Amino acid sequence: MMLSRTGIRSLAAAAAVGFTLLSPLAAGAQTIVKLAHTEGEGDLLANPYWTFTEVFGRVLESQSNGRYKLQVFPNKQLGDLESLAEQTARGVIQMSAGLSAGHLASYFPPIQVLEMPYTFPTTEVARTVLDGPFGKELADATAKASHIRILAYLPSAFRNFSNSVKPIHTPADMVGMKIRVQSIPIHLAMVKALGASPTPIAWAELYNALQTGVVDGEENAPYTMLLANLQEVQKYYTLDHHLVNMALITINDDFYEGLSDADKKIFDYAAREASFAMLGVITAKESQDLKKIAAAGVEIYQPTHEEFEQFVEATRKPIRDLLAEKVGEEWIDKLQKAVATAESKLD
Repeated sequence: MMLSRTGIRSLAAAAAVGFTLLSPLAAGAQTIVKLAHTEGEGDLLANPYWTFTEVFGRVLESQSNGRYKLQVFPNKQLGDLESLAEQTARGVIQMSAGLSAGHLASYFPPIQVLEMPYTFPTTEVARTVLDGPFGKELADATAKASHIRILAYLPSAFRNFSNSVKPIHTPADMVGMKIRVQSIPIHLAMVKALGASPTPIAWAELYNALQTGVVDGEENAPYTMLLANLQEVQKYYTLDHHLVNMALITINDDFYEGLSDADKKIFDYAAREASFAMLGVITAKESQDLKKIAAAGVEIYQPTHEEFEQFVEATRKPIRDLLAEKVGEEWIDKLQKAVATAESKLD
């Protein structure tokens, strides 16, 4: 069912007030919690990160009786995502939003299993897996190795390929294309396995690179495309769903472990409520996002089942072999077992 903008705003606002599940704690000295991300602020619908920080901050302050207050640094004020990962690990800032598994791979290589293409059939399966025992075990292992704890996984929407050359129906259509990717080994290997030339380009430089033809295409979720206005410099968008766009909400583990059990529950609860609000907004407006992309003149294509399987087959073995070489088979097997269990529960 399509929600109006008013209805979506109401959904986000409702998640930000009326939090009464936790018992109020005695007021004390206020602690400022610094959270940084790289996106701008503005309309709750246009920028889901603002939805997250608004809800998280209100819940945190309300449930702690003002003992904790969130201070947000948006729009790369404290640096790019790689810098935010380092600052979070060192405790320079308490929290960051928007890191991906790829950004934490240098701290804990096994987390790269989340970057395996075509692993999650739906975002519902992804959320079930990551909110369950597998996600908890992975968060604990990452925190032990890096001092960065994953407070919330945000499997929001699928990433898809766009380009300005021709429609992509199968991997054969990608041969010879230059596709912008993040500097993440699995992403590079994925695009190469599909026949294209992977080209790492900084996010801030992507629009200009597409506009001038430095690269032919890129891969992102619909809402991310709109955040950067990439629909203005792309002609074709193929809904191949190769990866779940999975931002992470992270917290310095030393800071987190230094909290009382009651305060840990407040932070966990605030993260759950903020995740619910952010994912709800993204999900509710995805059909609208696709309409906006199409209205900009972008041709959107949904591969058939047979075409989709060609993407899966092209990437399955090379990516698994690469991951097995880097991190071993254990975490790959754990993830695939968790996905199968989630699918059976949701059937």
